[in-house]
Amino acid sequence: MKIPSECAVCLVFAFLFQSIVSAEDLSRHHPAKDHHLVNWIQSQKSRVTGFPLSFGMADNQREDVLQRMGNSDSVTGIIERIIVEEGTSVYDTAVWQIALAALGGEENIRAASVPIETYWRGSLRHLHNIRAGRGGGQTFIYDRDQPDAISSDLTDLGRRGFVFRIINAHGKYLAADPLDGKHRFSGFPNWPDIHWEDWKPIAGENAWVVIAAMQIYHHKYFDYETGQYRHAAEPVELALAKEIARAAIHLQANNGAVRMAPIGTYFFSLDEISGGTAREVAAELDEKAMASKESYERLVREWGEERTILQSEHTTWYYDEISTENNLSWFTAFKLLYEVTEDPEYRLAMLRIERYLKSVWNADEHYFYQGAHFTDGFWQPNSEHFATDVQTWAICKLGPERLDEWFGEGAAFRIWQTTKEFAGVFDDGRRLQGVGYTREKNRLSVEWTVGAIYAMDELAKYYEDSHPEWSRSALQEAKLMRRGIETYRQQVSETRSAYSYSSRRGWIPFGWFSHDKEVLSLVSSCWVLLHDKGFNPFRLMRNK
Repeated sequence: MKIPSECAVCLVFAFLFQSIVSAEDLSRHHPAKDHHLVNWIQSQKSRVTGFPLSFGMADNQREDVLQRMGNSDSVTGIIERIIVEEGTSVYDTAVWQIALAALGGEENIRAASVPIETYWRGSLRHLHNIRAGRGGGQTFIYDRDQPDAISSDLTDLGRRGFVFRIINAHGKYLAADPLDGKHRFSGFPNWPDIHWEDWKPIAGENAWVVIAAMQIYHHKYFDYETGQYRHAAEPVELALAKEIARAAIHLQANNGAVRMAPIGTYFFSLDEISGGTAREVAAELDEKAMASKESYERLVREWGEERTILQSEHTTWYYDEISTENNLSWFTAFKLLYEVTEDPEYRLAMLRIERYLKSVWNADEHYFYQGAHFTDGFWQPNSEHFATDVQTWAICKLGPERLDEWFGEGAAFRIWQTTKEFAGVFDDGRRLQGVGYTREKNRLSVEWTVGAIYAMDELAKYYEDSHPEWSRSALQEAKLMRRGIETYRQQVSETRSAYSYSSRRGWIPFGWFSHDKEVLSLVSSCWVLLHDKGFNPFRLMRNK
C-alpha cells in the first residue's frame, strides 16, 4: 500500500481546487434537482401500506432490466425480481425515514412514523407476523442458554424479536413473477404458488430500525431550549428501540460481537460461490438451494424439526457468523440509546462491541476484516473478502479520534488510503469517482460512495489542525466523489429524479447482486439527500 506524500497531495489539491464544486455548491446551484430528488423519495412508496419501495425502474427499461435478473425458470431470478419490484429492505426504509425526518414537516414525519407503528404492531396486511422469535410456529433462538428469552408472540410487548430484513412493501404474501406474470412454478421453495420468500431477521438491518426510531423520537420530543425530552408515557419509538436492542444484547457472543442472526435463520449456500457472470452465479445458487433443501429435509426426517433447527449448519450458520458492518451499526444504535436513556446496559454493549472490533483489525494492511465465523471452538476472522463499507462506516461511526487512539496516530487516514487503493473507482484521468463493494475497480456503488464522502467529512474535520494536508486531501476527494456520482442521477419525469443503485450488475461476495444503473435506488437517493442537507444519521442533533 502506498500513502501519497504530503507534496503530491498538495500539488493535486492545488490543481483541482478551482475546478471542483462541493456538494453544498451542487445543491445550492441546482435547487430544482434537489426538489426533484425530494419528490421521488416522497412518492416512492406503496399506496396501500405507506411503506417505501427499495427500487424503481423507468417503464421503458423495465422489461430489459428484469430479463437480466435470471431466466424465467430460475428460482433465484424469480425471488430477486419480486424483491426489486415489490420489496423494501428495513435498512432502506430506515434511511428513508431519517431522510423524511431531516426534511421536516408534519406530512413527512407522519410518513416516517408508519414503519415504526407497523413494526410495533408486528404485522402488515397478509404478512401476519414480521417479528422473529420463539413460539407460535416460529423457532428463532437468540441465546442458547435462554431459548425462550425472545418471543414471537405479538402480544408479548417488550420481549419480541427482530423484524425480518426484507418485507413486501404492499404487505402481500402471494406474488407473481414480474418477468412473465406466472403465479406458479414447480421448483419454487416450499410450494409451487409463488410467494414472498425471504424471512431472515438480520442484526444489521435491525440496528437501523433502532437508529431510525431514535432519530424520529429525537425529532418529535427533544426540547432544544431545555435540552430535555418532553413526553408523558413512553413513546412507541423509544419502546420499539429498547425492545429490538434487548434482542441484540441476547445475541452478543463471548467475543463481544452481536451475532448476525438467531438460530433458525436459514442459509443454504454453505460453500463459497465460484463466481462468473450474473447468470452463472444465479444458476449456481439455484443448484445450491435445491441441494440444501434436500439435505435439510433429510435431516428433519431423521432428527425431527426442533433438533434440526438447533443443530443443522443450515440453521446455525448465521448464528455462528459475525458481520463487522452489523456491529458498527449496533455500536451506533446502542450509543443513541445510551445518550437518551443513560442506561448503563447500552454502554456495556458498546464496550463489548469495541472489544470485538479490536480483534478483527488487520494491522499489516490497516483495515477491519469483514467479519468472523465460529470454527473449531474459536472466532476466526473472515479474511477472504475486503468490505468497503466496513472501513468507511468505521471512520463515520467510531470516529477518527477513537481509531487513532486504538491503532496509532493516522490510523483513520490509513484506513481510507487502503480503501481507496483496494476499492477506489477512477476515471480515465485517474480522478476518483467513488468506491466499489470490495477489491474492485470497475463497479461503483452510489450508496457506499456516499458513505465514503461522509468519512471524508470526518477526516477533514479531525485532521484539520494536526495534519492539514490530510484534511485538504479528504475535502478534495469528497468533492470528487460527490461529482462522480452525478453520472448515476436519472431524471425519472419532469418533476422527479433519483440515483442508481450501482454502475453495473454483478455478484457481490457478501451475498447479493448489484444492479445495472437503470435500477433506481431508494437508499442511494436518500443518502445523497441527507449528505447534501448536512444531516448526520449517526448523531442526534443537539442544536438547531
